[in-house]
Amino acid sequence: MPLKLVKRGAVWYVRGTVRGRYCFETAGTSERSQAEAYRAKREAQLYEASIFGERAAISFGRAALNYLDFETRSERTKDYVAQLIAHFGERIVGAIDQAAADEAVESITGLDAAASTKVRIVYTPLTAILTHAAKRGWCAYPHFDKPEPPPGSTRWLAPLEALALIEGAAPHLRPMLSFFFGAGARVAEALDLEWTDLHLVDAKARLRNTKNGFDRIAHLPPVTVAALAELPHREGKVFRRDDGESYADRERLEGGQIKTAFATACRNAGLLRPVLNEKGEPMLGDDGEPLLIPSVTPHDCRHTWATWFYGVTKDLLLLKDEGGWRTLAMVERYAHLMPSELVPQIGRVWGPSHPRIGPLPVEAPQERKGAARA
Repeated sequence: MPLKLVKRGAVWYVRGTVRGRYCFETAGTSERSQAEAYRAKREAQLYEASIFGERAAISFGRAALNYLDFETRSERTKDYVAQLIAHFGERIVGAIDQAAADEAVESITGLDAAASTKVRIVYTPLTAILTHAAKRGWCAYPHFDKPEPPPGSTRWLAPLEALALIEGAAPHLRPMLSFFFGAGARVAEALDLEWTDLHLVDAKARLRNTKNGFDRIAHLPPVTVAALAELPHREGKVFRRDDGESYADRERLEGGQIKTAFATACRNAGLLRPVLNEKGEPMLGDDGEPLLIPSVTPHDCRHTWATWFYGVTKDLLLLKDEGGWRTLAMVERYAHLMPSELVPQIGRVWGPSHPRIGPLPVEAPQERKGAARA
């Protein structure tokens, strides 16, 4: 007999037999209209499963939750999966093809998003979930055509540029910038840092739940330790807004909490670039002057830290370990970036030594007259 609704207490249940398969389960709601929608959906799923096999009845939501439960996932991954569940919901995993993936991109990130954003937020986690489902016989293995990010250069700052950025920042932002350049932390990792995970005596910070899903120990150079030691508080979040309150928790989906303050620091440091139109020409403001925006982002501070670290050590394996990257290929971009003549200037940002490297190259007096890299 078809599925029917029965009420037990305040909650509705569905009960019945579809093509010889008995079902008795909660609809998870006390609202009859919602329970009826659930009943119709389950009846259709059981009918399809009886004809096409069990795998035809596995919903994306079920597969995604199973994927999350299978092993520890990072908070960022959970956020991406939650967005996919909200989009696909109870759609059968076997019905998610290229067109469905492209539709998810349009819905979740928008068609104007960068290729890397589309891949990171939609295609990569979607592929991981469907691969997980395929290994369990719930669907075929996914093969999505993904957009290729355009080749680009890794932006990093010369030591004198970094000093100018720190000096041009508001007082509350300077310790965080010193932490970026000294620890190679991502914005979200810095905003989440608690005093209980910061050990100034040992010059270490534990960055929890990093992008790769595990904790990372960051070794802090003397100048960064000194900057953090001057902070007026010793509990809760390490970095705070100019009013002394903690930054808003956006669940690591973005780092926009410091966008305005960082842009001001860039402007004061002269780290700007013109806004270009579709023809590559500078756009002008109402005053007839070129429109300027920051030429660096907060994440470029992590690139800077990695470039400096390799510039001093020439050790990609050590950089991979210290920076928390999974593969050596991810750090090879930093191998040939920094001119050797700039290496002695790093001590002006880090101090005379580094706890993981040891004494740093000393800048000769005549070298201090040189300008920063263009």
